[in-house]
Parts: sequence; C-alpha cells; structure tokens
Amino acid sequence: MKKEIMVGMNFPGNVRAENLERELQQIVDNGFDYVEYNLSDLPLICSGKPLRPYVDYVKNIFSRFPLQYTAHIGDGLNLRSLEKTELHREVLRSSIDVAAQLNMKMLTIHYSRASVYHREEALFAEACREAADYAAEKGMCIGLENIEVEYPDKVLRMIDRVGRDNFRMTLDTGHMMLAANHFDYSFEQAVKDCAPYVIHMHVNDNNGTFEMARMNDMALYQRMTMGERIPFGKGDVHLPPFWGSIPLGWVFETLDRAGYHGIYMCEYETDLYVPFHRSIQERVRAEAEEAQTRASAQ
Repeated sequence: MKKEIMVGMNFPGNVRAENLERELQQIVDNGFDYVEYNLSDLPLICSGKPLRPYVDYVKNIFSRFPLQYTAHIGDGLNLRSLEKTELHREVLRSSIDVAAQLNMKMLTIHYSRASVYHREEALFAEACREAADYAAEKGMCIGLENIEVEYPDKVLRMIDRVGRDNFRMTLDTGHMMLAANHFDYSFEQAVKDCAPYVIHMHVNDNNGTFEMARMNDMALYQRMTMGERIPFGKGDVHLPPFWGSIPLGWVFETLDRAGYHGIYMCEYETDLYVPFHRSIQERVRAEAEEAQTRASAQ
C-alpha cells in the first residue's frame, strides 16, 4: 500500500506578524501540505516563558489555513550549558508547550557539536530525555538534527543514549553532504546508517563545499551574506532540492526502504526562490513518488 506523500517548506524568516496570512496563503497556493516554523521568528517565548498573547495570535492565524505545521527550535538553545542549565531547559520546555498549542506534532532541535567534556554531554542527554518525556505527554516527537560540524554517528549514539521512542533523528541532507566531504566519510553509507532512525527530514541541496569559518569562526560565518556565499558555494547555502549535487532521489528511496513515513520538508532560502516555489514542491513530490515506486518494486 502506497503512503501519502506530504511535502512542506520552511516558513520564510523575518516575516512580521501582520504579514503571516499573506505568506501562508502563498504557501497554500503553491501546493505545499506542511509548514515548518522557527519558534524564534516571533517573540513567542520570553525569559523562558511562553508569551500567551503572541501564541494565541499565531494560533488563530495558523488555524485559518488548510496546512499542517511542524516546529524548529529557536535560536540560541544550548543544552550543554553549565552556567544557565535550567534556563535553557525551561526554554526547551516552553518550546514544546508553544508547539503543542500550535497543534504541531514535531519539534526539531540541533545536535550541534559534541563536547569534549563528559559532564556537558551528560547534561545534553539528560535534557533531551526530560524533553522527550515532556513532549510525549503532549503527543509530540522530537527530532535531533545532524549539523555539518559533526559526524552523524554521534547523533545516532545520542538517540540511543536518550532511549525514547519519540526521540529520533531529523536528517538534514545538506548538512550530511557537507560533513561527509569535510570529515571524509561516505555520504551514502551514512544515510543508510541513519535511515532506521529518521523521523523527519530537512530536504535542501548544495554542492558539498565546506566553509571552514563555520567550524573556526562562527561570528565571521554568520556575517557572510548569501550573496557572498552562494556564488562560491560556501557551506550550507540551502539551495532548493534538486538544484545542487546531492543525490536526493536516492536518499528518498533509501529512506522509503527503511520505512520512512514522514514529511519531505523542504528547507531552503525561501525568500530567494519565490518564483520557483510551485515547481520545487512538484519536483520533490514527483521524486518522492518515484522513489516509493522503485523501493516497492525491489
């Protein structure tokens, strides 16, 4: 029996609250099923607590559209923090609360870079376990996303360490390709290893050129504009799916064989590619359907 293909896109950043409806209507018009929203794009949380008027405002607008929604953790969360451990955990708990209020069943958080200190890694695992239990009470799952500055097998080991059924992996295809080239491991083998853990996807493209500033000077990396980075392919340029060199059709087929039933969440620089949204959605949907057919035929 064929699964239903659900395609989503990340909500454009820097959209003011009064423009939410316009952007959501454009997403509907371009045929997407899901939207992934970054919880720090609007002040939904302050000092670790949900800002209820803002949450209610966004919930009301979201409910007006025939879309489903997933959440991406806001900027700045550091579950390895020794100095402000409880504040970071409180922000994560409030993120789960806000996502639940917005009828989101999936929240993605970053693995980031493993610490050399066992205490910090233990804190991270403890915080993830606590968050997974809290999310389970609300019928939610948490996806731990691989980042290009770390080996993906460390993400899998952390998932095993947390040991919760609703705590799995968000596979970011762009990050995986960049890390494979930087750390010199097999992209294909890594995808195969990760496939049984994947509960959610971020589908984006690049040409595999790692930018060392991302590893050594994050402040410099963040100052680089996409206008500078894209022409030189510097790092995580978030091209639309099938615009770069990642074998995404093969990735889809590999995940399908492993039993993936999640969303094909396109995560690209959405504000740069507005004229192409519909063609991107249609291409991803068609490729996912073809991958499903190939996987079922073998």
